[in-house]
Amino acid sequence: MIIRSAILEGDVAPADRARFDAHMGETVVAAIATYPRIRAVELRRTVERDEGAPAIYMQFDLLFDSLEDMHFALASETRQAVRAEIAKAMGMFKGRVYHVVSSRPG
Repeated sequence: MIIRSAILEGDVAPADRARFDAHMGETVVAAIATYPRIRAVELRRTVERDEGAPAIYMQFDLLFDSLEDMHFALASETRQAVRAEIAKAMGMFKGRVYHVVSSRPG
């Protein structure tokens, strides 16, 4: 199992959080779920962290059977449509976005 995590490190102004969270949790998750060869998508929002830990606001985890499947999905036209949906809300987010790919044994 391959997990591609999109990590949003930063913050959203309190006045924008409900709108941002709803867009990401409803519209963006549903769009990502249409990627070819994706097994699942999960969204997590940080509720607590250790002192000194990175200020991760939210994390998307995309699950694939293999790196090949992940690369296929990322090269698809579907991804471009998803990126457009993500961009609609990113003006509310202040910070950086990066990706980490990991494997789950088994």
